[in-house]
Amino acid sequence: MAGIIIGAIMLALGALLAILVPLKIKNKNLEIRFMQTTAISELKGILESNKAAGLEGYRHYVELKGMAASEIPLKAPFSGKDVAYYSADLYQVYEEKKITTDKSGTNQTIKNNEALMTSEKSSEPVIIKEPGSSDNVHIDISQSGIQLDSMQTLNKFEPLANLKDYSYFSNYRYNAMGVRTLGFKLVERTIPIGQQLYALGEARLDNGKIMMGRPLDSKLPFIVSVRDKNDIIKGNKTGANVALVFGILIAIAGILLMIFVK
Repeated sequence: MAGIIIGAIMLALGALLAILVPLKIKNKNLEIRFMQTTAISELKGILESNKAAGLEGYRHYVELKGMAASEIPLKAPFSGKDVAYYSADLYQVYEEKKITTDKSGTNQTIKNNEALMTSEKSSEPVIIKEPGSSDNVHIDISQSGIQLDSMQTLNKFEPLANLKDYSYFSNYRYNAMGVRTLGFKLVERTIPIGQQLYALGEARLDNGKIMMGRPLDSKLPFIVSVRDKNDIIKGNKTGANVALVFGILIAIAGILLMIFVK
C-alpha cells in the first residue's frame, strides 16, 4: 500500500515537472523574444512624459542593453578586481579518513573533501549605461525572482602556505576539519565593470533616478545577464528539456513503484 501511495505522489510530481516547468519557460522565452531594445535616453523620456501627465509612479516594462557600472566602487573579495557585482564562495579543502570493513578485513582510506565556509554577495544596485550618454539605470539585483547571470572569473585552490598573499585572510579563523586542512578553494562570480549587459525588467522614476526592478506581474521575466538575448533563450530551452527528462524519469519510477512494491 505504501508503494502505491509513494508511487502516485512521484507520478504526480513527475507529470507537473514535465508539463508545467517547460510551459512556464516557453512563455518566458516568448516574452524575451518579442521585446525590442529601448535606448536609455528614450526610456527616460517615456517615464518623464508620463510623470508630467500626472501618472506618478508609472512603471514601464523594458529591455535594455549597455555597459555595467557601479555607483559605489566594489572590489571582488578574492581577486580584488573592480566589479559591479560579485558573489564569493570559500570552501575549506581537507583530508578525510574513511574506515570500511568487508570480508577482507578493515581498510582505511584518506580522501579529499571540501566544505563551504563562507558565501557572500554584493547588494549594491548594478548600473547599466550607454556609451556617450550620461543617462543610466540603477538595477536592484537584491530582489527575489531575478534571473541574474554573472560570469565565473575565479575558481582556484590555494594551499595553506599561500593564504598570506590574500588580504581577505588577514583576520580569518577556521576550524580544523578531518585529518588535516590542505587549503581553500576560492570561487568568484562577477559582473566586471564595463561588461556588456542585457536587462529586462520594470523601470520607474525615483527622485529623478531611473530604477529597474521586478515587474508587478510575476509572470513577466526579470533578467540581468552577461549573456546576450539569444544565449539566454537557448539556455532556457536547455533548462526546459532537462525538466522534461527528469519529470518523465520521476513519473516512470513512480509507476514502477506502484506496480512492483506493495
